[in-house]
Amino acid sequence: MAVRNIIWYGAEVVKKVNAENKKIMKTACLIVERDAKKLCPVDTGRLRASITHEIDGLTGYVGSNVEYSRAVELGTEKQSPQPYLRPALHKNEKEILKLFKKII
Repeated sequence: MAVRNIIWYGAEVVKKVNAENKKIMKTACLIVERDAKKLCPVDTGRLRASITHEIDGLTGYVGSNVEYSRAVELGTEKQSPQPYLRPALHKNEKEILKLFKKII
């Protein structure tokens, strides 16, 4: 009987931690999205306006669906890279880690 109680409580703890993780992941994505928009090079503003985030389970994504977003971030043979996503993530890594450490 004691083992079942431990498993039951364990399941509740996991459920609460996962719910907190989702909240923190959303916050982390919003932080990175904000800075990516600040760092994004602007010509027409289309790329910057397209930067958004998505949460899938416990995984967060920040990016753009504009066809040339990858070329801007990574560069091409004809164009130098103008990174905005990776620097936004790296700038906020410590803050994001602090957010996740709070629930541990």
